[in-house]
Amino acid sequence: MKELFFKKTIISSIVASTILLTGCNETTTKAEVVEVKKEVATVTKKEEVAKVTYTKYDNVVNETFKDPAKIGPDGKIMLIIFGTNTDPYTDRLKADIKNSEELTNKIKNDLTSYYLKAHENLRHKLFHENEFMDVDTKTMISIYGIESTPTLIFADKQGKAVIVVPGYMETKQFIETIKFMKSNKWEGKDRKNGEVYEALRTHYIENGIDVKKKDK
Repeated sequence: MKELFFKKTIISSIVASTILLTGCNETTTKAEVVEVKKEVATVTKKEEVAKVTYTKYDNVVNETFKDPAKIGPDGKIMLIIFGTNTDPYTDRLKADIKNSEELTNKIKNDLTSYYLKAHENLRHKLFHENEFMDVDTKTMISIYGIESTPTLIFADKQGKAVIVVPGYMETKQFIETIKFMKSNKWEGKDRKNGEVYEALRTHYIENGIDVKKKDK
């Protein structure tokens, strides 16, 4: 049964980009060598800055989200965020949580919330069909079809995904999405044919969030 579950739910996997650096050959001029050295020095400096920038909000994760070793709704709407420590938009999302007391309180108190590092393959127990199953992070990335970070998964009290948001979501929209989930306006609507997202769009408009309907 567990193998069948994975076969049915695996959608796609993350594709990693590889950066290729071309070295100097014997025909390279001194001027070109200097420029290459400058470029390498610039990249190194950026990496040093990134190490500070992308880890400075780690306490936000530890203080706001539950331990992802065991992932389940626990009687509430469930939120799972996939992020990385090398993504500026994930970093921005963490900063929003830190700077908004309202958002922090809703994540901690209104939802059962988890944050997973997409770049670390850890072991988890994931709640599915009234039981906990052993999975790893890579398997969860496949199950939810994660292709970018951050990605936010809003699931019902049985752990079934209701809304999948690939990409950064600003604070007001994040808060209104939580309110939408708690309002149960999505119940009885089909996510696959877009009914849930249409209801969410209506909720956004009613609450002052400017959204445009995508062309089919």
